[in-house]
This record gives sequence, C-alpha cells and structure tokens, in this order.
Amino acid sequence: MPIYEYECEKCAYCFEKLVFVGDDIPAECPECRSMELKKLISVAGLIGAGTGNACSSISPKGFS
Repeated sequence: MPIYEYECEKCAYCFEKLVFVGDDIPAECPECRSMELKKLISVAGLIGAGTGNACSSISPKGFS
C-alpha cells in the first residue's frame, strides 16, 4: 500500500494519504477543504535517510 503526497493548490498545505486497494484519491484538502489537489513526486523512504519528502521543501506550513 503506497503513501502518496499531495499539495493543495489553494492553500499550499501538504499531506500524505495511505492508499488501500480500491481507494480513490483524496477528494479534499484536510486544511481548507479545497478539491484542487496536486499529487507530488516523492522520494523513496530509506531507513536513516532523514526527511526526504516533497512537501518539506515547498510548503510554507511545513509537512504534516
């Protein structure tokens, strides 16, 4: 089950979503409820690699 990262195009909030087989993509931003989301390209998580996610470097609110 992959974890996808999304950024809201309205408020720039970044969030992760664990996607199960048969799940749809998230319908809205958990921060502002906008439905304008952009799927981000994520760096693969490696043990001891630190924080290598797409949201940490672009979101003014940081990664949640």
